[in-house]
Amino acid sequence: MAYLSLYRKWRPSTFKEIIGQKHISIPILRAFEQNRLAHAYLFSGPRGTGKTSMARILAKAVNCLDLKNGNPCNECANCKSINTGASMDVYEIDGASARGVDEIRVLRESVRTLPVSGNKKVYIIDEVHMLTKEAFNALLKTLEEPPAHVLFILATTEPAKIPLTILSRCQRYEFHRISVNDIKEHLLHISQESHLSLTPEAAALIAVRAEGGLRDALSLLDQCSGASAGNELSAEIVYDLLGLTDKEQIIDLFHMIVCGKSSATLQLFYKILQDGKEPSAILSDLLEHFRSIMICKVNPNAPELSAYGNKISVIQKDAQELSDAYLDALFDSLHHSFSEANRSSSPRMSAEMGLLRLCRLRGSQALDSLEERIAALEKNVSVLMKSSTLPQTETIPAAPSPAILPPTISIPLVTPTALTPAPAASTTTCPDSPKEVVLHPPVDKTPVKMEPATKNKPTLPCKTKKSPEEKKSETSHEIGETLLDPSTYNDIWAKVLAFFEINHRIDILYCLQKSSLILLSKSRAIAVAPQPYLVLAGNNKGYQNTIKDAFINAIGIPVEFHSILKGTVDEADALRQVQMYTDSAASVHETEKEPMAETADSDYRLVEKSEIPDDEKDMPALAKAFRILSDCDIYEKK
Repeated sequence: MAYLSLYRKWRPSTFKEIIGQKHISIPILRAFEQNRLAHAYLFSGPRGTGKTSMARILAKAVNCLDLKNGNPCNECANCKSINTGASMDVYEIDGASARGVDEIRVLRESVRTLPVSGNKKVYIIDEVHMLTKEAFNALLKTLEEPPAHVLFILATTEPAKIPLTILSRCQRYEFHRISVNDIKEHLLHISQESHLSLTPEAAALIAVRAEGGLRDALSLLDQCSGASAGNELSAEIVYDLLGLTDKEQIIDLFHMIVCGKSSATLQLFYKILQDGKEPSAILSDLLEHFRSIMICKVNPNAPELSAYGNKISVIQKDAQELSDAYLDALFDSLHHSFSEANRSSSPRMSAEMGLLRLCRLRGSQALDSLEERIAALEKNVSVLMKSSTLPQTETIPAAPSPAILPPTISIPLVTPTALTPAPAASTTTCPDSPKEVVLHPPVDKTPVKMEPATKNKPTLPCKTKKSPEEKKSETSHEIGETLLDPSTYNDIWAKVLAFFEINHRIDILYCLQKSSLILLSKSRAIAVAPQPYLVLAGNNKGYQNTIKDAFINAIGIPVEFHSILKGTVDEADALRQVQMYTDSAASVHETEKEPMAETADSDYRLVEKSEIPDDEKDMPALAKAFRILSDCDIYEKK
């Protein structure tokens, strides 16, 4: 008789024998008891978790002649024929090979015939996600309304590739990965029944390496049992056969890395290489060890840690002593080195450099990472500031800026009580601009003094004041450009859109008509769009020249146009710039309304123009001053 592998020999034959899938077997048993069996089922989940076995058990239960509490008897003719694959009523179809529409059409023709010996004809389609789109469409109508004597069971590892129209017509059951403890107990049970001497440490190691797949675990056990030759199957044999690095060596390598012993780390690495291990495999085992320590910090009794056997106390101690941030840094660096080793033409060199980098990551004496040290420094500074233990530093006042004095004018007066008006800053008017530009005298030069024919009066001080244009210029300098008045954006944008319509550029109009202009300067324009595809369309390079022409038509200036998405950081930044400009304009407006503060020295008194005697007003010098400086402050010597 031909040898049967363990996973075929120990394939479950009843619902009770299914390992780790009680959330599926119990509802199906209840459906049998209540006679509420569905016409189509979809079993999905990782490989080796029991999908095909569950489908065969369900097929036997449907056609069994002697059910026992919902489970097939495995003794009647129908059960035996299904177990041997000779049943005329159960069809197992491989979706990877029979994936075309022609095969599905043959299936539709066979559905019409009645079962030969059983109650139902069962169609098990494995790897159903491999069917073509046309095959799914051909199966759709039959799957929706099959005959009463037909049952469909679909199995797949990738349910996301199955059309929703198929999913909606099936009862779906998700198979979970089997836990490490369940696999370990099942392996020990099989080894005992098969007269294999399997140690618990070896069973735990195989269970961890199976990654939740019972079929993989049985295949690994079958592979290792042949090497034991009747002797005890220990963890060391499993390490050698599976090409794994011994846990004790991995722990020693980890401790050398933590201590920063670069030389010892490389020596142990070379020793493991001589045992036949690949560099990438060593890094993979070390990466898994880092993961185990991080899991141990969260759950010291995690099932994944059972693979360490009596070394689990060492793992728990390391997890308590090492900080989270340091372990994160180790894991990230090793993961990067592992990826480099897999892609590199020299994996050994990449592995060596990666291990040396890990040794240099030991950080401070407390094994803290850079982030932890920065956080500690910030915490200490905060504590010192709260407790006022920082030395008080003397604040050195800034040196006063030199006063800017306007040009002084000495006006000859006959009487000693004559008043001299303080002139404002001299102005000049540019021919191209209606606005006045204030010209202040240089700070480092002595103001020019007009020498009168008679005795001079003391010069009168006059305050200096920045013009609104200067304040707007300073704000524009902070923003980086000169913005146009935001209140005109809507009208300008309407003109831009109208330009596209007039010139029959409906494509650009469609892309920009839902956008809004939020920033406009002499060099650029920014509009915000509600959808990402409108942003891409607005930034199309082929549209830029036409958009420039539209802005030239609207404001007479070519600008660079840029579209951004609504609700993003770019929009917030643009709105902030516009708000800065608006606030500055409002501040300038308020400043223009405020009266000039009195800045005269204590030796002068501010007087009104009406207080000056009429005979003094008619004096040539004073009359000329009033004519030139119509709006000024007048001071009298006390």
